[in-house]
Amino acid sequence: MPLHRWRIGRALALAALAATCTAPPAHALRIVTWNFQQYPQNVLSARQPNFRTVMANINADVLIAQELDSAAGRDSFLTNVLGVVEPGQWSATAWTFLFGTEGGAVFYKPAKVSLSAPTTIQTAGPRDVLLVTVTPVGYSAPAAQFRLYSEHTKAGSPVPCSPQPCNSDSTVRRLECTDLRNSMNAAPAGSNILLGGDFNFYGAFEGGYVRLTEHQLDDDGRMRDPLLAYGLGTPGANWHSNSGFALFDTQCPCNTGCQPNFSGGGMDDRFDIWFSSLSMVDGQGLDYLPDLTQADGAMPYTYGNDGSKYNTDINAGGSNGMVGITVANALHDASDHLPVVLTIQVPAKVVTDASLAFGSVIVGATASQNLSVANGATAPADALSYTLSAPAGFTAPGGGFEQAVGDPATLQAIGMDASTRGTRSGNLAVNSDDVDLPVKNVPLSGTVLDHAVASLDSASIQTAASVDFGMHELGGFADHAVRVHDKGYDALRARLSVNGATIVGGDGRFSIVGGFSPTLLAGTGKTWNLHFNDAGANLDQNYDATLTFASTDEALPGAAAASDLVVSLHARPLSGPVGVPARDVPKVLAFYPPHPNPLTREAIFAYDLPAPAPVTLGIFDLSGRRVAELVSGTQDADRYQVRWGALSDAGAPVRAGLYFARFSTPGLTRLTRLIVLP
Repeated sequence: MPLHRWRIGRALALAALAATCTAPPAHALRIVTWNFQQYPQNVLSARQPNFRTVMANINADVLIAQELDSAAGRDSFLTNVLGVVEPGQWSATAWTFLFGTEGGAVFYKPAKVSLSAPTTIQTAGPRDVLLVTVTPVGYSAPAAQFRLYSEHTKAGSPVPCSPQPCNSDSTVRRLECTDLRNSMNAAPAGSNILLGGDFNFYGAFEGGYVRLTEHQLDDDGRMRDPLLAYGLGTPGANWHSNSGFALFDTQCPCNTGCQPNFSGGGMDDRFDIWFSSLSMVDGQGLDYLPDLTQADGAMPYTYGNDGSKYNTDINAGGSNGMVGITVANALHDASDHLPVVLTIQVPAKVVTDASLAFGSVIVGATASQNLSVANGATAPADALSYTLSAPAGFTAPGGGFEQAVGDPATLQAIGMDASTRGTRSGNLAVNSDDVDLPVKNVPLSGTVLDHAVASLDSASIQTAASVDFGMHELGGFADHAVRVHDKGYDALRARLSVNGATIVGGDGRFSIVGGFSPTLLAGTGKTWNLHFNDAGANLDQNYDATLTFASTDEALPGAAAASDLVVSLHARPLSGPVGVPARDVPKVLAFYPPHPNPLTREAIFAYDLPAPAPVTLGIFDLSGRRVAELVSGTQDADRYQVRWGALSDAGAPVRAGLYFARFSTPGLTRLTRLIVLP
């Protein structure tokens, strides 16, 4: 991007920021490097309020400090600056001696990061380099950590001495950076590295700058200058007293009215810089955002430099295009360096439902549940890239997906195979670039049930039956029972919802005792008692009706109607005693199922003989032994009813259990199950 266009774009962004932002946007991590200029020895009482003003507005999470000259200075800044503007939020590493009276420390917010104990790296220069490892809260993987170096190289002339060997300031800086680069190259391959501090570089031509940024056989410690993104950090570039780099100057924010021992001279040097490893500018995972033109939460790079203060005061003219005049005044008097700020993009965080339960469905259903997938990182953060892998018995959308931080959760349709009955379970794998949880397993579970089976018998599928109330004089009709079952019910079969019972015909004389109420059947059938009302009935007339039970699967996905159960009802009021032959001779040979069944005291067997014939009717137990003989011999053509009082031939009550009634006559043999209840 041409420099003049870059400057115009950044000026517009800064103007928008000043006009619209009363508080910094939310951010993941904001890291600051700042040379405190002999803190606390140099006029502490006058400068400390200015440090408070700046820190109250810069919204930092981690701060590395140069020229922090004592452990007491560390405590003073922590307590009297950070502890005042953000009480209880800050902590600090131990003060570490680096050179002469100078040392360093890292200030940080424990709610945002955890830090390793500080270590030092010795160099050929006068100062050691301070190193800590930073882990954002909520992360643990090495890919989410970064090695944070604080450097303060030798100050002085940019001109290397000649001939070598010699010891000019620029040469010392080159030797310091050579040692530092060698140390960073020894870091684990792929390490995330941020290197910040006061480098005293006068341009990209300096040997120290070249050592940090050049390609070497081991490039693990190779640093990248963010100005490269704008074509400004090119080899050989000269920053000193160069108005083309006015936007990036960090020293000195005062030209007039400077505090004692400040370097002065206005803004004309870019000494304070953030470098990063190549792994932190690849657009993936943990990165830093060096976009200097945007007012979108990536804090402008050199804090307080609006690009218009070249060779003058940071508060010149009583205004500043980046910060308010109160902050600009504080920057003028706090230190002879400006803080340099960068915003960290943290890795993506996968957030999903803990599990998905499909519940119970019925064979043939469409079974689907939505899996919520979100990026739970704090903005700015890497987009979550993920794929889904479903276990056997389930389906998931194919392909890759991306979830930007801050976007509403995406609902992914997960399906369950409902073609056959059975239980389903397994783990859905969410494979993502979440560095701490690259594979998140979401337990899936569900049950597929068979359809319910409506039947009038518990042992076989019987959808039609007859109930014959018999032939009785008025007042002699007893109620009869009919029983409905969910045939073959088990844990993998739907329950049967019996939701209707309709009686048609019979002159309205048949009814369900107590009326009908819908019911849900599982392993135990339901008995309805039927009544025949003979009051005012025509004598010697057949009354016939049809009872129909309507039922469905229980209310689950895939539910369907079950077969209707049809029960034929018959009754005949007589004008004479029971056993008097009916006036009409049956035309069809028939045997009717006993009723009630199951029985407790008595069952009635009915059959029709259209012509005289030999008849046998007996009760047998499960072993085939005859328990009772009810009929044996030739009978005339007629309609017959035979009562059995659950007694053996010897007159003793039979035990509760399953029995068989066998009816036999030429042309018809029937074997019927009969249940005797206790």
